Amino acid sequence: MAGNPQSGAGRRLFLARGLAAGALALATPERQARVVVAPAWQPRHLAAPPTGATVSLADFSGRPGVGRSMLAEAFRRGLAALMAAGGGTLLVPPGTYDVGMLDGADDILLCRDLRDVVISAYGAVFVATTVKPVVPHMFYFHNFDNVTLAGASFVDHGFFPWIDWQGMYCVGIQADRPSSGMRLVDCRAEHVLGMLASNNDAAGRHLLSDIHVQGELRHAYYGVGANNIAGPVSVELDCHNVRRAFIAYAARQADVVVRASATRAWPGSNGFVALVCAGARLGDVEQVRVRIDVSGDCIHGSYVHFYHQGPQAEGAMRDIDATVNILSRQSLAAMYLFDHDDHGVQPRTARQWDRIRLHGAVAAGSSGRMVANPSVSTASGSVYLDRNLAGPAATMPAGFRLAAAPSVSPPCAC
Repeated sequence: MAGNPQSGAGRRLFLARGLAAGALALATPERQARVVVAPAWQPRHLAAPPTGATVSLADFSGRPGVGRSMLAEAFRRGLAALMAAGGGTLLVPPGTYDVGMLDGADDILLCRDLRDVVISAYGAVFVATTVKPVVPHMFYFHNFDNVTLAGASFVDHGFFPWIDWQGMYCVGIQADRPSSGMRLVDCRAEHVLGMLASNNDAAGRHLLSDIHVQGELRHAYYGVGANNIAGPVSVELDCHNVRRAFIAYAARQADVVVRASATRAWPGSNGFVALVCAGARLGDVEQVRVRIDVSGDCIHGSYVHFYHQGPQAEGAMRDIDATVNILSRQSLAAMYLFDHDDHGVQPRTARQWDRIRLHGAVAAGSSGRMVANPSVSTASGSVYLDRNLAGPAATMPAGFRLAAAPSVSPPCAC
């Protein structure tokens, strides 16, 4: 499994495998500029009107410019007041909240057992500087029910996206009891390791559900890591120079929409969206819908990676509908990639791909492969490719089909 990216071993395994107005103009990739500016913007997806009590973080000495300990204490006291009132809204005053240098896998703002809470942070900028190859989290939600983080912006001046990466996750989630209803709305991040990470392992994959992430991400490694979530999962991201917008082990009832652009100098990945099955015991991939609209340079080995992993013979990906629209001229390695990695990509696999439908459009002048399957499946199943993607020869890999496919089950009700 991917492991917890907070730990050294988990981090390396993960790498090897692969309501006010406000926003940010953030630091350069070289991290030379330290001035944070907040130009006006109009959010597209306001959170639902809050109910219950409303308190301000400022009432608990949480204001821009306070130190890390005082900020954490202000959040603790403000959220405790809301929980005592039966839920409500915590208003975070606009401005910059700089928690300083981070050299450990810390959870800066630890939020436990929240229920029916909105953290409204429009205009608030959460800043850190990671100084070692570690993975801290700015917000960490441990056990939750119906929690929304709205309007927050993030930047890590110490983020590094290359092989020995380091940087902050904006939000981490984890549960040791059933936890449902985590929403990130109108969040924006730049120069961070990722927007959201689920840190439950396969044993806890039935505990997390109903996760929604919507926002904008620039110059980052991950968008959303939705590992081991029972579903539904809904993701809507605008990405520029992001190595991997979405990765999920054992994804179920997931709906992923990404609008993406990239420049050649930014590091890519083997799959911009990665659907991962580590074996049937650890969770199949089922009922997923993906749509990607992409422009700019192609920096990825594929845009959707159907990725079986590990030694177990049994495992399946089924009932998946994927669309990739290439909006500018590109040279593609592959639009869609199917493989099974077990100490190297296997030429044959007993793992299954079934009832998968692939759609898309390619800008004039583009070249490259639409589908690549270096691992040929011996299991019965079908992958259907729209005819406009097949090319003049219309030659399909084994198990792949042209022409109309049977109806695919609705991915989710999210």
